[in-house]
Amino acid sequence: MRFSADHQHVETAQGQDFAGLARTLFGNVRLDFGTADKEKSSMLSAMLGACRLTRLEADRHVVFGERVTAEPDDPDAIKLILQAEGSASITQGGLHAPVFTNSLAIYDPRRPYVLTNSTPVRQLLLQLPRQALPQTAIERLAAPFTANAEHDGMCRILLSLMESTMYEIGHLDAVRRASVGQTMIDLVRTMIGEDPAVQVVNPLDLLLARIKDFIAKNIDRPDLTIAMIARRMGCSVRYVYRAFEAERLTPSVYIWDLRLQQAAAKLGEAGGHSGEISRIAFGLGFSSSAHFSRAFRARYAVSPSQWRKAALS
Repeated sequence: MRFSADHQHVETAQGQDFAGLARTLFGNVRLDFGTADKEKSSMLSAMLGACRLTRLEADRHVVFGERVTAEPDDPDAIKLILQAEGSASITQGGLHAPVFTNSLAIYDPRRPYVLTNSTPVRQLLLQLPRQALPQTAIERLAAPFTANAEHDGMCRILLSLMESTMYEIGHLDAVRRASVGQTMIDLVRTMIGEDPAVQVVNPLDLLLARIKDFIAKNIDRPDLTIAMIARRMGCSVRYVYRAFEAERLTPSVYIWDLRLQQAAAKLGEAGGHSGEISRIAFGLGFSSSAHFSRAFRARYAVSPSQWRKAALS
């Protein structure tokens, strides 16, 4: 189930729907409840600007993250688990790290892992865009980073902020949510530690580069949408649009323009046999030959067939 508040999707799930929403939000994970009661599971999740914050309660279970980004539209984000109640442990890269109440673990879900919730748990999960952290921090996450609120003041602050944000989520507009999300990113950056010699790059510039790379690799998909891109980048739809603001483009305009550029290049190389124009159009994600022809003429002031003839002459 999902509902919208201030154009920010809030998603919820209970019981049998819990595992399905977990795969939607966290990627290609597999949950094993064994003999535990799935019906005791519940989840509430919301976007905080570039971040996603999720609160879940569940009976004991194991999460297998073997190929989290197996599909092109799976989310690609660094993950933080804050243990509000219960005991868990995470195994990754040959290392085993316990996660007790009031402690947290930060890890890179691209690397295979097993999260064992050995008791009923209440957890807060924060997904932050990979580009929000410096490369040195990403490299440190070859193994999970852990901290405990009893010994780490930053962990205590983050725990308090995440808890209070979930209670107030219904009263925060999009701007305030984004501000809270950025504060959480800053806290995580501080906790993991940064190399002062590393030049800080605008996160939106990094996001834009990753989006363009993703679009280029999936340009032939007719289902390539802004929502899919946002999920794959681990950010909100609004941040995908923000990444293109400096170029004064919308993501949709960029996608269709890239398709037309590639179509023009393919038409220049195409032979004269029947069906070639339609094959190129459908191969680049256009829904019909008529749609392709209209868009091509609007972009290049000639029809696809005229363009091909000019290239062959």
